[in-house]
Amino acid sequence: MKSSTSEKKKCLQLALYSLLYVYFLSGPIKAVQEYITMIKEDTLNTTMNIRQAGQRLFDQTPLAGRARRRRAKELLLESNLPEAAVVLAEAVVKQHPDSMEFMSRLLLLPPGTAMHTAVWAFWKQEHYSTLVHFCNRSEHIQTLLISALESMEKDDRGCMNIFNLWQLLDDPAIAGIITSGDLEAPSLELDTLFGLAEGRPERYLSLDDHDCSILYKALITASPAQKQRINTTVLKSCNPVLVKAYDRAGGEWHDPELVVSALMAAGDEDGLFEQLHGMPFAQALRLVARWHETGRRPSEPDRRRTVEMATDYYDTIPPLPFSENSGAPEGTIDALLHWHERDIPQELLDQELLSPDPFIRAGALYMAAHRGQLTHRELLRQAESGTWVEQLSARLMLHSMNQALPREHVCWLHADPGTEARLLSTILPGTIDDSQYFLDRLEELDGLKDSYTQQLKTLLNIMTLLQGHFLSGIITVNDHDSTPHPTAIETENAPEAEWHR
Repeated sequence: MKSSTSEKKKCLQLALYSLLYVYFLSGPIKAVQEYITMIKEDTLNTTMNIRQAGQRLFDQTPLAGRARRRRAKELLLESNLPEAAVVLAEAVVKQHPDSMEFMSRLLLLPPGTAMHTAVWAFWKQEHYSTLVHFCNRSEHIQTLLISALESMEKDDRGCMNIFNLWQLLDDPAIAGIITSGDLEAPSLELDTLFGLAEGRPERYLSLDDHDCSILYKALITASPAQKQRINTTVLKSCNPVLVKAYDRAGGEWHDPELVVSALMAAGDEDGLFEQLHGMPFAQALRLVARWHETGRRPSEPDRRRTVEMATDYYDTIPPLPFSENSGAPEGTIDALLHWHERDIPQELLDQELLSPDPFIRAGALYMAAHRGQLTHRELLRQAESGTWVEQLSARLMLHSMNQALPREHVCWLHADPGTEARLLSTILPGTIDDSQYFLDRLEELDGLKDSYTQQLKTLLNIMTLLQGHFLSGIITVNDHDSTPHPTAIETENAPEAEWHR
C-alpha cells in the first residue's frame, strides 16, 4: 500500500516537471530563474514599469501571474505619479476585479495634486461614463463622489466637472453644492439648464438671449426629468419673458398647454392671443370663454377689438334644449344580443337567409357567419351591396374576424364630413379655402332661427372673425408681385374672402 502511494507521488512530480519543462521550453532550473527575474523587474519603480503594471494587472501567466498582479496593484496604489492614476482608471473601464477598490482610492485623491488632475481629465474625456455607472450601482461610491466634489477646487475646470455630473446624475446633493457655493457653469447653456431645472429662473433671465439660442441649447440637453422640472419652473414663474422664450425655443417637444397656463398665470393677454395661431378651434373657444368671464383684454388695439367682438358673439350662444332620455320602449331587446343567443336549426337558418325581411336576413347573416358558414368574400359582398342592416351585420363580423385589428367596441366606418367636425378640427387660422367654406355655410344658415342653427352660426362667426384677424395680414392688395410677406397670396386667389372686422 505504501509502495503504491509512493509511486503515485512520483508520477505526480514527474507530470509537474514535464508541464514546467514544456511551458518554459527549458528545464525547471531555468523556469525558476525566469520567475525570479520577473519578480526583480516588477520592483523597479519607473514610468515604464507603471505602463507595464497596467498590463500586469490582468496577467494570467501560470505561477507568476498572481504575484505579478499583486505587485502591479501595490506599485500603482503606492505611486504618486499621474500616470498611475490614469492606469488605475483604465483598469476600472476594463472591469478589473478590484475596480471598486480602485474607484474608492481615486475619488480620495487630494485636490490640486497631479494625480487628481490626471484622473479627472481622464473621466471628463470619457464623458464621466465610468463615474456614472459606479454611482448608479454603489451608494458608497456615490458618497465618495459627493465628498470629492465638495472638496474640489472651484475654478473653471472644477466647476465644469461639478455641473456636468449634476446634469448626468441629476443628484440633489450636487445641486446643493452648486447652490451653496453660488457656482456658475463655464457655459451659459449649462448654467441656464441648472437654473431652470432647479427652480431658479433668474439665472437665465439675467442673460441677453434675444434669439433664444441659449435656452434652445439648454433644453435639448435636458433629461426627461429635468424637462418636467423646467416646465414647472416656467409655469410658476409668472414671467411673460420666460414663457415666450420657452415657447419659441421649446421646439416640437415643448408643451403648448403649459405655455397657455403660464401666460394665464402671468396675466399676459397679448401672449395668449398670439397662442391662438396654431391652436385648434375647440381650444381657442376656451380662451374666448376666459376672456368673456374675466373681462381681461389684450393691450394691442387690433387684438383687443377682435377679442371684444369674439366675446360678444360668445355671449349670444343659446343653450341647447336637452330632454332626459326615457329609455327604450318596454319589451325592446338588443338585436345583436338576440342574434348571438338564438339557437335555431340549420334548416330554419337557410330559410331566413332568403327571407324578404332585411332584418331577418341580417340576423341570419350574423348567425351564419358566427357558425363559420360564410366565406370572407361573401361577407365582403354583403358589406358592400346589402341593405344597411345587412351591411352593419356583415361589417361587424368582418371586424371581429380580423385578428390584426384592435379589440375595440367601436369601428369607425368613415369620418364625419359635417360642418361641425370641420369647424372643431380646424387649426387656426386655417387656409383661405377653409375660411371661404365657413363663410358660405354662414350664408346658407341665414334666416334659420332654431337654437341649434343659432349656436352653429355663432361658432362660425367666431371662427371667421379669428381667421380674418390672421389671414387678412398675409394677403397683398398690390397690383404687382412684390410683397413684404414671403407667405402672402394674391387677392385674386381669394376673391370672395371678406371678413367682418
